[in-house]
Amino acid sequence: MARAVKSATDGPVAAPVALALLAGGRSRRMGRDKARADFAGTTLIEWLLERVAPAFPYVFLVAKDVARFRDLGVPVVADARAVESPTVGVYTAVAASPSPRTLCLGCDIPFVTTALLLELAQRPDSFDAVVPRDDAGLQPLCAVYNRRTLAVLEQMLDADERRIDLIFERVHTEYLDVADGRFGDPRELFLNVNTPSDLEVARRLAAHTPRDTVAPGEVGETQLSARLAPDVLDFIDRTLLPTVSIMGKKKSGKTTVLVGVIEELARRGRRVAVLKHDMHGFQLDVAGTDTDRLRRAGAVVTAISSPFEVAVMSAVGEDLPLLSLVERIHEPVDLVLTEGFARQPAPKIEVSRAARSGSLISRPDQLLGIVADQPFPDYPVPQFGLDHYAAVADLLEGFLEQSRRRR
Repeated sequence: MARAVKSATDGPVAAPVALALLAGGRSRRMGRDKARADFAGTTLIEWLLERVAPAFPYVFLVAKDVARFRDLGVPVVADARAVESPTVGVYTAVAASPSPRTLCLGCDIPFVTTALLLELAQRPDSFDAVVPRDDAGLQPLCAVYNRRTLAVLEQMLDADERRIDLIFERVHTEYLDVADGRFGDPRELFLNVNTPSDLEVARRLAAHTPRDTVAPGEVGETQLSARLAPDVLDFIDRTLLPTVSIMGKKKSGKTTVLVGVIEELARRGRRVAVLKHDMHGFQLDVAGTDTDRLRRAGAVVTAISSPFEVAVMSAVGEDLPLLSLVERIHEPVDLVLTEGFARQPAPKIEVSRAARSGSLISRPDQLLGIVADQPFPDYPVPQFGLDHYAAVADLLEGFLEQSRRRR
């Protein structure tokens, strides 16, 4: 049923996994909320998020008290059951995950390395679970769980079996041996912060740990390079402003999704520019107005300004490439979203409705994610429901961070 790992190349590489940080414990031995404990100039959970989140296309938290963590800028899912057990956290994460495979990570393991997490994430998805092991045993709160484990996890909860490590005897498990230290010293790698004395040890260790050995600054670039086609990466590198195309087949609901996502990003304080493509041409100016008369008289560029808005209309002889259009945006914005531009090499989020079509326009290596009312199991990218605007906004926030690191 299980075998030891040799390397990440001895089987087909699995699809990208989602990362779930488990923050559901009561911190009884700590005596206070350990996730929010002061740690290396921030908090324990923010330390971990800062270092490992950029390596994953979708990140969320699982907690008993959702309100405690809403300010962290990632989705928070409430424990599915009231029982206090790591099994509840894992079960909730796997059930709520947008990906078939989820890496469940305890929020109190601050020195886990990105190299280890990526190795776990890249294991073949023929296994139901992938768990690290060292001389101290298994590390079930730093392990990948396939959605196929849900039935077994539910059985364990129904039987009040609270030891999460029991699952590995019951599902098709791959064990990643880490005792040789190639991912870091196992004594530090899985240092668990449970008590005030553990916290002090971790603080001293953090003071002498170079930040870039905890999570390389190249993680965002590595993930983009691994997932996206060369022409898409070239577009990202050449575009002055981070740009993502929201596209899909006609009447798929692109505009509705775009409106919902923009509203969510605006609530978060993000400044968003929007470009819409119209294959049939358009006319902004009203016939007979002064600017219309000036344009018809032969002016190549006409502009009208007020204390509230400025509009500039330029005559062009061809359909301009998206790169050129983005260059024309001079206002300070965080992100450019486009509706359409399916043929341009921008990274894309495709919108799909089953009533419209059962297929997609884009290749997997062009996509950041999919928004649909149907699953696309052959596409190893994050997938969201048609009204999951906050989750799509989270994906775009992650893209902004990865783009920043790449630049």
